[in-house]
Order: sequence, then C-alpha cells, then structure tokens
Amino acid sequence: MGAIDADTHVLETPETWDFLDPDDARFRPLMVDTDGGQTEWRGAKRLWSIEGQFIPRGEPPGPGMPSDDIRMMRDPAGRVAAMDRLGVDVQVLISTFFLAADFKRAEVQVALARSYNRWLASRCDGSKGRLRWSIVPPLRDMAATLAELEWGAAHGAISVLMRPLEEKRLLTDPHFYPLYAAAERLNLAIGVHIGNVDTPIYQNRDAVIYSVVPMAAAFVTLFHSDVTRRFPNLRFGFLEAGSEWLPFALREISRGVQTGARKQINVGEGALSGTNFYIACTMDEDLPHVLKFAGPSNLVIGTDFGHQDFGTDVNAFEVLSARTDVSAVDLMRIVERNGRCLYGLPL
Repeated sequence: MGAIDADTHVLETPETWDFLDPDDARFRPLMVDTDGGQTEWRGAKRLWSIEGQFIPRGEPPGPGMPSDDIRMMRDPAGRVAAMDRLGVDVQVLISTFFLAADFKRAEVQVALARSYNRWLASRCDGSKGRLRWSIVPPLRDMAATLAELEWGAAHGAISVLMRPLEEKRLLTDPHFYPLYAAAERLNLAIGVHIGNVDTPIYQNRDAVIYSVVPMAAAFVTLFHSDVTRRFPNLRFGFLEAGSEWLPFALREISRGVQTGARKQINVGEGALSGTNFYIACTMDEDLPHVLKFAGPSNLVIGTDFGHQDFGTDVNAFEVLSARTDVSAVDLMRIVERNGRCLYGLPL
C-alpha cells in the first residue's frame, strides 16, 4: 500500500496570495524579517504581518532539513523525490500560516483561505496523488467554508484543518455541524492540529501547554459528545501532540462514566477500536502502553516534514520500523493502513 505521512507542512510564500481576487489584493500579508525584539514570535524571526498580528513564516532549514524550495512547494518534484528517499508514498500537507492566524474580519479570512487553497491545489496537481492537502476553512463565514470544502474535495484535498479551539468554540459546538455534514458527505477527514489563538495558550513557549493540553481537551469533549452519532462516518485525526496523552484522557473520561455523569462508553483497553478517532503518535513514545488503549487500528504517524521544531523528525518512518517492542503487524498498520483509513484513501 505504501506509507502515509499524516502530518506534513508547507511554508507559505508571496505566491500563495497570487490567487487573491483583485478587490482583495489589499489583504495580502506582508513579509517581515527581524533580529528579534518586539516583533519576534516565540523565537521566529521570519514573519508575516496581517491585521496587526505577526505570524511565523518558518525559519531557514537546518542540517538534514528539506530546502526552502521544497518546503514552500516551489519544487513539488523535489518534495516527491524526498518522499521516495524517506520511504513515504503519500504526504498530507497542512498550512503553517493558518495555525497561528487570528482573523478579526471575515472578509480577510475568506480571501486568504480561498487564495491559499487554490495555490496549494495548483502546487499538488501533477503529483499523481502523492501530495494531498488539508483545506483551510474560513470559519467566520460558514457559507464560504462550505464552498471551500466543495472546491477542495474536487481538487485533491482529503481533510479539513481545524484547531482544538476555533472561533472561541469547542469542536462539539453545533456551529460546526454544517461543516461536519459536508465533510462527511465529501469523504473529508477533520485534521485537528495543534494551534490555538483564541486564548493566550498558543503564545506560551511551553509545548505541553500550547499543544498537548488543548488537544487532549478537544479529544475528551468529542469522545463523549454526540457528534459521532450525528456524523457516524466522519473521521477525526488528532495531529502533532503525540499520543501518550490518550491513556490519561480516557482515564479522566472514565471518572465521569463511573459516577454516572457521562454516557456509558468504553474507556478501557482498546477504547478507540471501532471508532473514527485517529491519533498521530511519535516514533519514540511508549507505544505498547498507548496501543492498549488505542487498539491496533487507530494510531497513525506524521513527521512534521516542512517544519523544524520539537515535533519534527523526517526519519520517523525508518526509526519506527526498527522498533522491536511493537509487532510488525501493528507497525505496518500505523505506517500504512491506519493513515489510509483516516484520510479515506484506497487500501
């Protein structure tokens, strides 16, 4: 079948905004380079400026990292060649800009999301399905969001990017039901990725606070909600927060079950089996312990290809395949089959 890298990234470029309608050209983000100081964003010095906020553009590549041309999708063929060297069949590409963007006006969000989606679709076109991508939904305008899902599904997208909190709403909020209904109908997964600008959490330098805690909270609220009953074929991926939080999250859910505060659901071993929840693990976690709770069919792997931070390891597939504490069958599921199930790709 071939390995699925469930979480990779692109770095936006000035060309990303070339798909803006002429009337929206005034919304084009500006590039800022700084040596630090007031404009520095969590150590990032290559920034975008939009609506009074600074958003990281991604730092220059370090040793062993792919080039800017590959990360910025100026060289899609080079990206596919890098995938071949890493033993990856399909990458799922996710935005960098929109993980940290906090829009004040719907018209700006709609214009930039629309331009981004068309830019990335154009760069992935011609990869023969090797480069797939996640739609950026302009959530301040649900009609525009639904139009983007329709367009994206017809142009190579296989998921929708969401963060643990969106528009100051939990992901269980009925506000998102039209999006979920459209994603289910179009066979699009919901890729819940770290990133949270609705509170000061995401600006915190502590990775546990701005990545793991919001992701675990999003999972808990979805797991014991009726979202899965309403949308039984909708798939959720929880990306770039690791997987070792899962046993803790299920334990916390079980406390409510035991006291009758929650509906009776399986929160023990194999709790994710038969569900449409998929967790992106990392190569160095205690996978035997996590697998007791996730079961063999609900863990996937992502390398964070395109970024260079605490969650990045482009060689994750090689390292993971060498582990001896997880069966070869389970490793194969994590690397290949489960990712295809998450993203609705052929088995």
